[in-house]
Amino acid sequence: MVFFSNSKKSISFFALCFSMLYVFSEPLSIHLDEAVRLAFQNNVQLSSMAIDLRMKKAEKDYAWNVFLPSVQATGTMARTNIKEVSTTIPSSPPGFATITTKLEEKDKWKVMGGLNISLNLNAALFEGLKATRQSYEAGLLSYEAARRDTEQNVKKAFYGLLLQEGSLAISKEKLASAQKRKTQMEANFKNGLVSELQYLQVQLALETQKPAIMEAELLLAQQKELFAFLLGLPLGTEIVLVGEIAPHIQEFNADELIAEYLGRSFELAQLDKNKELMETQLRATLLQTYTPTIVLSQTFNPALGKIDDDWFKKDNWADTSGAFSLTIAFNLTNLLPFSGMGQNIKKTRDTIEKLELSKKQALHMSEIDIRNIIQRLEKTRAAIEVMKLNEEIARKALRLSEEAYNAGLLEYLDLKDAETSLLQAELGVLSEKFNYSIGLLDLEKAIGISF
Repeated sequence: MVFFSNSKKSISFFALCFSMLYVFSEPLSIHLDEAVRLAFQNNVQLSSMAIDLRMKKAEKDYAWNVFLPSVQATGTMARTNIKEVSTTIPSSPPGFATITTKLEEKDKWKVMGGLNISLNLNAALFEGLKATRQSYEAGLLSYEAARRDTEQNVKKAFYGLLLQEGSLAISKEKLASAQKRKTQMEANFKNGLVSELQYLQVQLALETQKPAIMEAELLLAQQKELFAFLLGLPLGTEIVLVGEIAPHIQEFNADELIAEYLGRSFELAQLDKNKELMETQLRATLLQTYTPTIVLSQTFNPALGKIDDDWFKKDNWADTSGAFSLTIAFNLTNLLPFSGMGQNIKKTRDTIEKLELSKKQALHMSEIDIRNIIQRLEKTRAAIEVMKLNEEIARKALRLSEEAYNAGLLEYLDLKDAETSLLQAELGVLSEKFNYSIGLLDLEKAIGISF
């Protein structure tokens, strides 16, 4: 009975294991949007940048704490090493007498408290608040740019895999046609309708296609594994891409796009934000150098008269050294142009000038990039139309060639040429659609919008 019970548990355990194995071995269907979402969710670099952004946001939200005063509280119990004290008093006949008193243990102890409140104020603090906010905004731009790059990389890889799958499907379709032709040719050869040479030609054409297809299948499987790794999926996950390369073909006017969207890319926005941040830091440095610092301070130093007095009675405490102070400080060394602060100001101004030059160059390169991308898109759009026409012609030519070949009016090599022409036309259409999709992604990146 015990054995039967253990057997039931074992069967249940193995059934669970096999069910889990089935779940993990089942192919995972992925759409383009799902692939992008997984990349956002599992990308290590994005996760690290999100943490950096969270830290910058906390700095921005609590930047006002520079106006919190510094508060320090102290408590001291001190024991003197003096064992006795001498006191000189007048005496008669006229003169002085010295009285020595031995200190008791309680008289050797002294209790003191301390509270120090201070606040440093300078006009540069307000620019510092602005710099903290701008630093967060710069980090936000960097994070969004990284997300954009990740999305673009995933989409390009997705379209690339679809191109490989489409190419492989066309090759397999050609292989299936060759297999049917080989079967028909074999029957004709056995019936004496064709020569052995014709039969061998068909068989050779069939067999020579198989290694290339096997190589393409292996390469596609490897690329899918790499894509799954890019998405952060577990090792060994089999993925099935759901989608097609079907870009929205449209015409673009380079001058209109440049006039409306030039300078809206993340790269240019980051340059602007960095320049804005450096200008704020320069103003803060100038204010720190050429304006005084006001130091407000309030100290309390209460001391207990005797250690055995009531600690909670206010009259037993006396503050003889506490004070309020207002200090105006001005660093004269920083006014010197060759001082560390003076050189820092010069360096910041040079950096701003470099950023202005970088912005001009980036704008020029961005305009060139937009024009080049649109030219490529126009070329690809025209190529797609031509390739579609070629595909229709090649498909019709193959149908006529097959009819002529079956009627014995066409050589096998001519039929093979017709098949090759159709294959090239189909691959041409698919490749140009892929190129157009990639061009659209590049244009989205260049002008900072999505189509």
